[in-house]
Amino acid sequence: MFNNFCLLGKLLPAIVFFAATTSSAGDNPDFELQTDSGLSLHLHSQLQPLVINQIHSWHLELNNSSGLVEDATITVEGGMPEHDHGLPTQPQVTAEISPGVYLIEGIRFHMPGAWQMLFTIQVDGRTTEATLEFQL
Repeated sequence: MFNNFCLLGKLLPAIVFFAATTSSAGDNPDFELQTDSGLSLHLHSQLQPLVINQIHSWHLELNNSSGLVEDATITVEGGMPEHDHGLPTQPQVTAEISPGVYLIEGIRFHMPGAWQMLFTIQVDGRTTEATLEFQL
């Protein structure tokens, strides 16, 4: 078992986890996240204020110490951990709309409460995860 775990660790790229502090979405649902790997995420909802039961999009601006990060692969998951369920939709990054700015479409929150969004980002063979927690 230990040898399989060591082999798996050599085959997979490094994963860095980062959890954001909980905040309230309020009337201006813009969020900032920093990862331990040096990436920063600025998230901006196209729906302001955030309301339940409305499908909408977010822009994710991705930066590192050198500036905007282009050509990243980003996946998005979300849910309500306290209720043990995910989002009612499956948000997708559908385009890099300008250098380092990614369009996430298909976001819908179906009830008020504590939400969590997990962003898995692959850049230059390295995987980083960032978690956003907020109240709606």
